[in-house]
Amino acid sequence: MNKKPFAAICVFFIIGIFLAARFQNLLKFTHVFIATLVFVLAAVLSLKFLKISKIFLFLSIISLGSLLYLNSNIFPDRHVSYFLGKERVKAEITGIIKSPAEARGVYFGKVVSRYIFELESVDNLEISGLALIRIQTEKDYQYGDRLLVKGSIKRPSADVIAKSRRPAYSAVQTKAKTNFNYKQYLENQDIFAIINASEKNVTLLSHNHKSNSIIRYAYFMREKFKNMFLEKMPLESGAFLRAILLGDRSELPKRLQESFRNSGTMHILAISGLNVALLAGAFLFLFKLLRLRREIYYVLTMLSLIFLMVLTGSSASVVRATIMCIVFLTGRLLGREVDAYNSLGTAAFIILVISPKDIFDVGFQLSFIAVWSMVYFMPKLTKFVKKDWNFYIRKYLLEPLAISVSATLGTFPLIMYYFKMATPIAVVSNILIVPLMFILMIGGLCFIALGWIPFVGSFIASFNNILANVIFLLAEFFAGIKFGHFNI
Repeated sequence: MNKKPFAAICVFFIIGIFLAARFQNLLKFTHVFIATLVFVLAAVLSLKFLKISKIFLFLSIISLGSLLYLNSNIFPDRHVSYFLGKERVKAEITGIIKSPAEARGVYFGKVVSRYIFELESVDNLEISGLALIRIQTEKDYQYGDRLLVKGSIKRPSADVIAKSRRPAYSAVQTKAKTNFNYKQYLENQDIFAIINASEKNVTLLSHNHKSNSIIRYAYFMREKFKNMFLEKMPLESGAFLRAILLGDRSELPKRLQESFRNSGTMHILAISGLNVALLAGAFLFLFKLLRLRREIYYVLTMLSLIFLMVLTGSSASVVRATIMCIVFLTGRLLGREVDAYNSLGTAAFIILVISPKDIFDVGFQLSFIAVWSMVYFMPKLTKFVKKDWNFYIRKYLLEPLAISVSATLGTFPLIMYYFKMATPIAVVSNILIVPLMFILMIGGLCFIALGWIPFVGSFIASFNNILANVIFLLAEFFAGIKFGHFNI
């Protein structure tokens, strides 16, 4: 624990969360709270006996994890989770839009848009909590719009596999049955209801109701950037940039999504750990070109990542990745030697303190397992690479191959378990596609900053379009390789 204290703290904290989840019906919040205080007091009083003090410290951390998990399941008396049963209920609902349109799709010839909805009342009863609202409309509702909705409300079903609402890695859609529990996925985000309504039954009561001006501005810029990509670039490449920079896959053709799925690179279409890490690298590169002081461009990079997090809707995967990057950059900024396990443990601990249920999220598990496996396996794999080999082969072929193999070794069991799918071709496809995507992200950021300038904007758009099409060709090629992917 002395060498990697934060990693150890995180492990014991996770143990506490799992124990609370497993024995939730047997544990009471007050009892665990008292136990936590007793363990902390015992750890302080036994400081002279270091080994005993450490034992009580570990117990304190385990107890704290259990305490915060139990607290995350305590809701106000008027919470929607107490109001709804198993049946669908027709009701008059008042609430506030808390996100831009999360997804759009055509169902039975009608466009359906989905938003996060903060409830205020149901049938004139004061009800709190979050819901996912689906509205049959082509109209764009905005963050802060207060609505009166006449429609149906129900609890999510555990057996619904909602493709468009899966987490980042859950975008891997297979024909095989998966272990994805939609109800649990939503409840981990504190969403306990689904509302369905048609446009004619929705009344806009007011704009900007109880809205945050910074978040409102970020969402405004998000819509502006989304439209900019589609207006000045061909549909497929513009939609691809929207996906990798803004997390919006709504306009990306299914043919391309299928290619990325079968080539094992579907993860790049969702703003997740990889995308945020690449964007952090892009920001560092661009700010360094401006010859700013190291301290300044590190701080600017962290602020840019926070703005990006809000810009993309602050999804769980983006928040996780942003915290991980900020923890890493803070360590570098303070001039301390960064231990990867400690950084990973610190990031996980911060995230789980805020939202203990995230430990059960597939995206959380895969993100951290991928980073852990790269840190663990990379040194072992690179031992086989001799230093007298050609520098360019080592740097640009063998090291990326080791990174790809390391990430695959860690995530392969989880992907097999959750999605009943294997994509061995991903080891090779990621080596070629991910570096190109990094260049495309830099091009996309340049387009956002300079796209409004005549000729310059057109040149950057053309460059991005060519690079995007190269990525499409590679994804289609790897997707077509026999035995490159298969369902289990």
